[in-house]
Amino acid sequence: MLNFAGFGLLYWSTHGADQVAIDRQGRLFARVISDTRNLIAHDQESVTVWDDTVNAVRKRDLEWLDWNLGVWMEDYFHHDGSFVVAPDDRLVYAYVPENIANAVFYGTIQEPAASLVAELRDKMRNIEAFEPDANLDTPGAADVRIIMGRPAIVSAKPIISDTGDIEEVPGQQYTHLAVRFLDDGFLSEIEQKYQFDGIRFSRIDDSSALEKVLGLHDEGGDTIGYFIWTPYLPGSTVFAYLLPLLIVIGVVLVAIVAGYLILLRRHNQSRLQAEASMLHLAKHDPLTGLPNRSHFNDSVDDILVEHQSKGHGIALLFVDLDHFKQINDTMGHPAGDALICNIADRLRNLVGNNGIVARVGGDEFTVLLTNVDELGAAEIFCDAIFDACRKPLRFGGRHINIRLSIGVAFCRDGKIDRNELIRRADVALYRAKSIGRNRYVGFDENMDAAQREKRNIEADLRRALHQQGQDQLKLLFQPIYRLSDDRIRGVEALMRWQHPEHGNIPPDTFIPIAEEAGLIRELGAWVLRAACEAGMHWPDIVVAVNVSVLEFDDPDYVGRVSQVLQDTGMAPEQLEIEVTETVMANSPQCQLSLKELKALGIKVAIDDFGTGFSSLGRLRQLDVDLIKIDRSFVDGLDQSGYDREMVRAIIDFAHVAGLEATAEGVETAGQLSYLRQLGCDHVQGYYFSRPVGAAMVDDLMGLKQMQVNGVV
Repeated sequence: MLNFAGFGLLYWSTHGADQVAIDRQGRLFARVISDTRNLIAHDQESVTVWDDTVNAVRKRDLEWLDWNLGVWMEDYFHHDGSFVVAPDDRLVYAYVPENIANAVFYGTIQEPAASLVAELRDKMRNIEAFEPDANLDTPGAADVRIIMGRPAIVSAKPIISDTGDIEEVPGQQYTHLAVRFLDDGFLSEIEQKYQFDGIRFSRIDDSSALEKVLGLHDEGGDTIGYFIWTPYLPGSTVFAYLLPLLIVIGVVLVAIVAGYLILLRRHNQSRLQAEASMLHLAKHDPLTGLPNRSHFNDSVDDILVEHQSKGHGIALLFVDLDHFKQINDTMGHPAGDALICNIADRLRNLVGNNGIVARVGGDEFTVLLTNVDELGAAEIFCDAIFDACRKPLRFGGRHINIRLSIGVAFCRDGKIDRNELIRRADVALYRAKSIGRNRYVGFDENMDAAQREKRNIEADLRRALHQQGQDQLKLLFQPIYRLSDDRIRGVEALMRWQHPEHGNIPPDTFIPIAEEAGLIRELGAWVLRAACEAGMHWPDIVVAVNVSVLEFDDPDYVGRVSQVLQDTGMAPEQLEIEVTETVMANSPQCQLSLKELKALGIKVAIDDFGTGFSSLGRLRQLDVDLIKIDRSFVDGLDQSGYDREMVRAIIDFAHVAGLEATAEGVETAGQLSYLRQLGCDHVQGYYFSRPVGAAMVDDLMGLKQMQVNGVV
């Protein structure tokens, strides 16, 4: 009887231990699948939120796409397939394993891809409803499907501009599809890392009684297959070991039970150690050993609650390596990994016991400081980070210089939650990048206010533009005079915006916002057409129109200009396009647009010459007609010998290169006198006339000669 009681007690306790172990393994595997799904979307954003990617897919630059969407994603993130779908649902790029044809591979994911792309486009068309969190910056759509008989995660993300400089229609962006198989290498990694013995995938539940089964479900809740493995059963192991002893040596049951309890304790300790190891791997970055994003977020929540009760302040830092991808591309992934580990060590040594350091992305770190009472203390710590990173990293006989951008958010008394704290740090980081990188910026409320003000101006400008400028937008014209005969050579068309509430909004305020919001092409088209229509009244003079480099970089720009000339009847020789020196250092498309405009007979002028970074040698290679000397040189012409020599050099160079020179911003008789002496060809400025309406240009044309202060 005692023997049976001991047997029953043994079976009950070991079975309970087995069930606990099985349940824990099931929860752990489900968490791994969920984390992998989120990680794939985060990995995609390393290349999908990038101006270079938008340009590459538009130009079908397959070599660039292979390196950055294919080889990079496969080598660095272990993705098994990469596809780009155009706004018209055409497949424009595919990168798949070498032994599988692109068409075959894509054909197997076409049905889930179509639904995911449609879902993503709906989200992009309603982008206002999307709220970025600490993990993802853009909407996405993902599902689990069977691909070529294998389980896989298919994730769709939009390919969008990271600067906002590229015009994009919401819901009509290119879509990137990433595929990661959940068998073979993935399961081998899971088996090694988390001790899932003999794990496999099956379309049907063909498990034995001794195996654990976990269903794999798609977004619709349908079961598409099963993961099956032999669970670790510490209780059964002990039971199998002790059962023969119970049968053979029933008389010594007490001793056997005692031995069992000892062994059970040891096995429990081993199991706890294994679970602790698995938990550590699930919460830490494998490369640096730092906490990962999930662990960091949990820690921030706990610390915010603790500091709210104590009344202390904390600071959150977003640390981003500048141009990290260039290091990987030029020196290889080992150099990039070495740099990541080195930065992790430097940050860990700086923070010590005063906070938490985590790696939350490929080249992104977060630092939470818990012993700060004001933003200034966090900024002092940022200075310490830059000091610690001044020494380059030596790798493979070469030096890697370290450049960082840091965004700082400060919270006093725990009065904001984790998502808001992270958002503020991210906004500050974006500001640091936008003003030149390699610096730190602390968040302040003005950043949000500035963003709101920009959005308001953008909305008002959009409304004004859609009214075709009838009420608010208008063109003024400033005369340009030839110094050889003091006659009007032409006029420069200048846009003005009379806001119904805020009055006159200067162009240097709303033009950058229009460029950032993607309105500059529409705005430029309105100005061009209005200027050409006005110019038909003055067939003997040139009409100059300023053009943004974003317009110039558009492959369709020259075609639109040609269409406007046909619609208005204006001669190409009467139109002069003014662009800044930026066009000389911009894309090949800018150079092509310049040649096509010249082929039409349109004149091209380089505006604000002398303020950019282009060389005179580069200017000689461009087919332009005229350079406009920036007003900053003309201002000091009658006071500064340096400015006179600079203007002389520009005029002499223009004449040697066969170009004409126009001086902008002439406001005094002394300036005009010097410009005559230096041989300048044309002049414009307030000394002659402020920008005027089209009717006033008709009056000035009647005067023929330049009239200044009432004297011809």
